[in-house]
Amino acid sequence: KMLSDVGEYDRSSGVRPKREVNVGDPQKLVIEKEMSVTSILKELAAIQAQGPQKYCVLGTRHCSFLHQQIIELLAYALVLSGNHVYTSGASGTNAAAIRGAIRAERPDLLTVVLPQSLNKQTKESQELLKDVTDLVTMPQNDDMSLDVASRICNSYLLSQTDQLISFAFHESQTVIEASKEAQKLDMLVTTLYLD
Repeated sequence: KMLSDVGEYDRSSGVRPKREVNVGDPQKLVIEKEMSVTSILKELAAIQAQGPQKYCVLGTRHCSFLHQQIIELLAYALVLSGNHVYTSGASGTNAAAIRGAIRAERPDLLTVVLPQSLNKQTKESQELLKDVTDLVTMPQNDDMSLDVASRICNSYLLSQTDQLISFAFHESQTVIEASKEAQKLDMLVTTLYLD
């Protein structure tokens, strides 16, 4: 019999030793805030809600074609099921949400809020916005940087809606700030990270 620093194991016994298997670094659950009974009930009620909701869809301008298709499909499904979609007018996420909502052929269930006046938008955005009947502009923000105007616009959008669905990269500061603001307003927030 040979002893080693691994332990006493006799290969001739035919019994295999039990080994602890370590399969990579498992994901850890991170709880950002304590879940109270009230917040859990609120989330369950929202899931079971029969009536239409007002959804704010915000996100990064820089997303892949596949992500845009997914966002467009989401907005389409939300509007088809009677929900009202609110978004801004930027390219990427917001443009995809607009295309999806328009495709559902319910213009009364789409509201687009621009951070500045219409003429400050790109030609591509202006073309897309021609089909939007409920368009809100903020020309009072034309002298501000787009970053500051966008934050004001996002706050307004959150004040008009029940839930936020956001698409961001971990460095998408404006979108992440909107998500944090929505959480402070006790809104239901779903943030999907694209990276």
